[in-house]
Amino acid sequence: MPSPSYLDEAVELRAGIIVPVLESDGLEVLAFTLDVEPDIVRATGVCLNDGERRRAAGLRLERDRRRFVVARGQLRRVLASRLGIAPSAVEFEYGPLGKPQLSHRMHARDLRFSVSRSGDVGVIALSTTQEVGVDIEAVVPVPEADEIAALCFSASEYGSYTALGPEDRLAGFFRRWTRLEAVSKTLGCGLGQPVSWDEKDWLVRRFVPLSGYIGSVVIRNWRSRDVTMH
Repeated sequence: MPSPSYLDEAVELRAGIIVPVLESDGLEVLAFTLDVEPDIVRATGVCLNDGERRRAAGLRLERDRRRFVVARGQLRRVLASRLGIAPSAVEFEYGPLGKPQLSHRMHARDLRFSVSRSGDVGVIALSTTQEVGVDIEAVVPVPEADEIAALCFSASEYGSYTALGPEDRLAGFFRRWTRLEAVSKTLGCGLGQPVSWDEKDWLVRRFVPLSGYIGSVVIRNWRSRDVTMH
C-alpha cells in the first residue's frame, strides 16, 4: 500500500469549505466547520429531503439544528460529486441500527462512507475498497475517563492507557476512544452493543481536523498489520 498522506497537526477550516485531512489508497477524510452563517446554512440545506428537514426541525436547540443541516448537506454534496448527480438526488438506506449507506438504487454502491461530528467540526470518511468508520471528538476533560476506559477498552488498550503519564492521559484516552467508536461504526453497531474485534484486522489512521480535536478512521485490513497507536 502506498504511504498515506495525512495530517497529525491541525488544519485551517473555513466556513463552507471542505478540506481534505487524509488520503490513502482509496481512503479519504474530509473536514469542515459547522459554525457557519445562516445564509450558508440555508444554501447547504436546500438539498435535504423532507425527512431530513423534519429531523432538523425536531431538534430543540438552534445550534443542533444548524449542525445537523450543515453536516447532512455537506455529506450530500460530497457524495453527489463522486456520483455525478445533484445533491438532492442522493438516496440513503439504513441498517438495523441506523447506519446509513447509499441506496441500492444508486449506481456506485461500492462507495462507502462514514460521518462524525463533535462540537463545531464535522468529518466525512470515504472508501472505495471496504467498509469505513470515522470518529472525531473535542478534547475536553472527562472526569470519568479512567472508569470508561476500564469498561470499554480492550485489555491491551487499557494497559497502554494506564501506562501513560498524567500529562498524556487525556489525549491518550481520546485516541483510543475515537478508534473504538470508528470500529463500532464500521461494524454497524453502537457502543452499547457487544463489539468483538481483533486489532490485527484493522487499519487505523489518526488525524487532527482542528486544534483541540482528535480523530480516527478505520477500515478492515486483511493483509497487513494494524497501525500501532502512540
